[in-house]
Amino acid sequence: MKIKYVVFFLILFATAGYSRERFFEHLNLIMAGVYHGTDFYIEAAIKRPAIMDVFSTWQYPTLYYSKYFFTVIWMSVFYAISYFALKKMTSTPVLIRFLTGTYIVMLVLAALSMVYGYFVNGNLDKDEYTLSRWLMGIAQSPIICLILTASEQLYKKSFNHDTKG
Repeated sequence: MKIKYVVFFLILFATAGYSRERFFEHLNLIMAGVYHGTDFYIEAAIKRPAIMDVFSTWQYPTLYYSKYFFTVIWMSVFYAISYFALKKMTSTPVLIRFLTGTYIVMLVLAALSMVYGYFVNGNLDKDEYTLSRWLMGIAQSPIICLILTASEQLYKKSFNHDTKG
């Protein structure tokens, strides 16, 4: 594995993570301002990036539900980075299948958790919501990619071990 790829993908993950965090921070401030009818940017003494101005014209429900859409977008960004990182830094194609399967399972479990919370509890703010956010937090991080990259040698050893008996 070439060190330049490791450095490149670490920088890519860091940049994506930072951008994601700032995006949701600003979106939450806009939501709070719309909900409370005040300018939270003035109270927080930070300047809203011009690219976020479009969201300040949206109604609160639109902002609220758009967060689910943006979560899936950011999850897709992290999946894509992980996919290309595994493609460049490993030589075991099955790891990409594990990556894809893991993302599908996490997305399905998060969605089922939210659906259960909504239909059984009638809201989205109980333990099911916490579970869903936790799963999406993992999906929006380099954790899965790091584990799969580190496990490549273990996977290869499991097929190359001596069967002396």
